[in-house]
Formats: sequence, structure tokens, C-alpha cells
Amino acid sequence: MRVLLVALIAIVGVIGHSSPVQAQGALLTGEMTYANNLLGGPWNCTTAIPAMMGQPARTDKVTVTFDAVPGNVLHDHVSSSTYTGDDYFGYSPRMKMYWSASADNQGTHGSATSTDAKTYTGTSSMGPMNMSVTTTYAQAGASNATMHEVLSGNGQQLVFDSKCTR
Repeated sequence: MRVLLVALIAIVGVIGHSSPVQAQGALLTGEMTYANNLLGGPWNCTTAIPAMMGQPARTDKVTVTFDAVPGNVLHDHVSSSTYTGDDYFGYSPRMKMYWSASADNQGTHGSATSTDAKTYTGTSSMGPMNMSVTTTYAQAGASNATMHEVLSGNGQQLVFDSKCTR
């Protein structure tokens, strides 16, 4: 589920290049300017979660808040009644690649990379279990976005679809 929420964060990141909202006086620059439109208020996301870990399929709602942090990095905080996580998104000029890193209250951590800030591939880990993840984000309007995520590993494939609004 952690990679799912990481993906939710990046969803709204691809909303694109609308006018940025300044948050606490800090704006992202260079390759990260695309994310400035995330700053300035919470996002509400609804995610279809497949049956997994003995739990039935369900729909979860989370709130995501964003801020710009030192190093020209976007930070988000994801929360719901049962979930809390933090994610960081940046750009490496040396690698010419976008990156993300995450950790949550369930012991899951992950990382992913992208060449276009729209399709990220990486790994989500919890203890000795690792899963590959591919996440695709699409803009659905100035304050709407969608995400399609596929996690694969241990002979399983899990698909998550999310919608976020502000």
C-alpha cells in the first residue's frame, strides 16, 4: 500500500504546469517547477484497493499535503484514519532522472525513478518482501488527477486506481 500512496502523491505532481501557488514562501525551481501547483492546500484522494493480505477489496480516502523543503525537493505527508506516510520527490541533474523515496507507519519503504515525472518504476519493500512497481499518472483537469499502479512480485499482481481532487 505504501507504493500506492507514493503514487498518489506523484499523481497530482503531473497535473502539470498550471500557475504555481506559493506555500510558506518557498517554490521549487528548475526541473521541479512542475510540482509548484501542488503547494498551498490539501488534496483528497480516493483509491480502489484490491483484496490483499487477508483483507477484502475496498476504497480508501486519504489527505495529502505538500511543502517545498531544502534541496529543491517536494515533501508530502499522507494521512488517513489508519495510515500515515511521508514521501520526497526530487530531480537528479547528474542522473537526468526524477526520483522518489518513501516510508510509512506500516514498515514499508520504497523508491522509484522516472525520466518524465509521469511514469515511475521502482521497488516497494517491507521486511524481506520486495515488489516491483510501475505507476502511470494522468492529468484530468486543473484540480483533478488519476493514477494507475501495478505492483508485481511473489507470484502476485496488484492493481490500484486512484482519483485526487483539490
